Amino acid sequence: MSTILTIRNLLPVLTAGKLSEKNATIQNTTFVGIDFGTSTTVVSIAVLGKDNEPLIVRPIELNQKLSDGAIFSSYKVPSVIAWFNNNLLVGEGAAQLKFKLRQGKNLWHSFKMELGEDVGCKYPNSELGKNHNKLTILNPTDASKIFFKYLKVQIERYINTNTLSSNIQYAVSIPASFEANQRRDLVDSLESNGFMINKQSLIDEPNAAFLSYVSKSSSEGKYLKIPQDYYPNVLVFDFGAGTCDISILELGKDNNGIYSKNIAISRFEKLGGNDIDKLIAVDILLPQLLEGTGLNPEDFRTRELNELIIPKLLAAAERLKIKLSENISLLTTSKALSELALTKDFISLGNSIEIETRKGTLRIDEPKLSYKEFAGINSLFTKEDSNLPTKRIEREFEFVSVFTPIKTALKKADLNREDIDYVLFIGGSSKNPFIQKAVSSYFPESDILLPDDLQAHVSSGAAIHSLIYNGFGKNLIQPITSEPIMLITKDGYREIVDSIVEAGTVIPSDIKIVENLSPQKEGQEVIELPICVGSKNKLLYNIKLFNPDSNGFPKSTSVKLEIEINADKMLLIRASAGNKKLMVEPLSPFANKEMTTEERIIYKAERDFNLECERNGGEPTLLALQALYKAYQKIGMEYKAAETLEQIDEMFPGKGSLNNIGLHYSNAGKKDKAIMFYMRAMEKSPSSTTAFNIAMQYKHNDRNKYKEYLSKAREINPSDNAVAYNLGEEFKQEGKIKEGEKLLWEAFNRWQEKFESANKLAKWEYSWFSSCARALGKKDYAEHINECEPKEDLEKMYNSNNLTQFKQEEGLQKN
Repeated sequence: MSTILTIRNLLPVLTAGKLSEKNATIQNTTFVGIDFGTSTTVVSIAVLGKDNEPLIVRPIELNQKLSDGAIFSSYKVPSVIAWFNNNLLVGEGAAQLKFKLRQGKNLWHSFKMELGEDVGCKYPNSELGKNHNKLTILNPTDASKIFFKYLKVQIERYINTNTLSSNIQYAVSIPASFEANQRRDLVDSLESNGFMINKQSLIDEPNAAFLSYVSKSSSEGKYLKIPQDYYPNVLVFDFGAGTCDISILELGKDNNGIYSKNIAISRFEKLGGNDIDKLIAVDILLPQLLEGTGLNPEDFRTRELNELIIPKLLAAAERLKIKLSENISLLTTSKALSELALTKDFISLGNSIEIETRKGTLRIDEPKLSYKEFAGINSLFTKEDSNLPTKRIEREFEFVSVFTPIKTALKKADLNREDIDYVLFIGGSSKNPFIQKAVSSYFPESDILLPDDLQAHVSSGAAIHSLIYNGFGKNLIQPITSEPIMLITKDGYREIVDSIVEAGTVIPSDIKIVENLSPQKEGQEVIELPICVGSKNKLLYNIKLFNPDSNGFPKSTSVKLEIEINADKMLLIRASAGNKKLMVEPLSPFANKEMTTEERIIYKAERDFNLECERNGGEPTLLALQALYKAYQKIGMEYKAAETLEQIDEMFPGKGSLNNIGLHYSNAGKKDKAIMFYMRAMEKSPSSTTAFNIAMQYKHNDRNKYKEYLSKAREINPSDNAVAYNLGEEFKQEGKIKEGEKLLWEAFNRWQEKFESANKLAKWEYSWFSSCARALGKKDYAEHINECEPKEDLEKMYNSNNLTQFKQEEGLQKN
């Protein structure tokens, strides 16, 4: 016999009987749920109703000032802030200025997705600097705090106007895949504005959406049913502007009645509707902007594209996406997309776009997007067969498929797609017909659940959670961790990554104790305990324990970790070595994704650059640019190194090297730009190095020019070894064997003298010297040269020599 699923049935028996009771505490409380979205925020309230509708939930309309001073009321509040005509605008008024204002300067949006990142001064050009009338927006957390300040005022105004109880209990939805650092910044933004957030008053967005769907469908008589001795699985597909959260729930019956529990959460991915907007901007609108100008994207620096040009195109991209999606949806059946979806017909906007750049004013009179182009854009987000990201503009923009988080959630739950009984769509970006159709087709045996209002469901669920949890002390869906928490240790020469808290751990967790760790060696001066989430490339903590004793830590020292995750999914860690104890503060990662050592170096350099620009009134200093250039150069980011050195040359004439700019562009595969800067360098100050570099650009496609510039380099500096080697090889190919070998031996002998006398070769000379040795038949010596080449020592977030080791194999104990 099947059992229907209702909010009442999800509660334990004793509580369920009280759901319709009008007790004084609940009567005198207003229960509020907030869905803080990347693009849109919705606030709902929940009150007790009657037996046939035990909960009454509704979104509330909030006032939003427009740029002309008029007041606009809606339950949808764009998560946008603007500073316009000395007025702070939040919501619709700010969103309407997306075409006009500049992101990071006087307009701020999508700041939710950058919470938890150690970005320093993200907005160095902000018009709301440190000393501006107590309003400061220099980073995403600042923006979030101001947004919640506005939200609290408007919620309280609504409650007072409608004579509701001023005793407010809040619950706030949060992406299920948000990690501890992201949650911490959100909680800080709330608490700094007086939001009283109790334990477990944060609810994962997919879980909130599920509660809302259960409540709404029950009131409409459209019940979900749980068969006898069967446990249905529900996959919640929450696709918003900034996140694609996948949560898998199991429904069932036990001695306490009906239950719903999380069994898996997808890994955090920066993937949402905003990424579709961004790809439209990059692939469709940017070519329209440059059409007829003779310019291409490579004529602009990456920072200029990222921070000025692409952001100015996003508002138009979003409107085009919404218009095309709505038109296709109107004609789409449950079985197939409308034929319109693949036609060359297009939609255009009346708003023109004008952007002031270093290359002059760029303009699109009529931004447009065809249905066929839109289908092509969406195809990149609906690929089933690849987890590799789609990249654009020198790897600056990366886009992943919605099936990446879907598959990670299924894998964690140990389920196949056929095991999913229901798929619940939620989030504004789920309105996209291409996304809906692709996900529905992936689960052909599942029932598709599609609410009428995809954007209000999460806030309604948060309001229900607020009432049930704050009113009755019950949590209808127990939250779990999305990724494993891991510790990096060492076993001999190998670094080991051990899970100390498994993915799917129920929250709040029991205390996990790791107590059989020890230093690697006698007298170890520092003990480091790196803690990461998901993989070793996503570091959250690096716990350091110091021994002031000059003898360091004895190898017998017992090192102990105590780890727990509280009700708000915040990670708490205590560490000790012997009698030395430490409460640990988390690091703020540079980005909410896995990062290699090289990526971490770059993020740190870019953060430091932003901070220096902020200290200098928004403008970069010479030292800041030079430090950034050196970081790019160090890890081989040739294109960005070239751009940064070019900017140095423009802003501080004489401080940049035209030859080196050309060299970096050449290494990045940008031949035409390389030749342009080499030629400028030759005109300004001819050198054998530059002439040689020009020759190398022509080596494989113009032998005459290749030999011409090699000869010119030889004339300028007869002792240039690289020139002698390459010219010698050229002579040999022409049949001038003796003349060629003479040049090869000449270069080899000079290189060998430098190499043998304290190894004084420059880094770039090793490969040339090795090639020269091979050309003369000295293969073993060539290998020796390669082995002696200095390797770049990249700084890590921890010192491998300071790691701990396990005393015995069984390391993890539960208290």
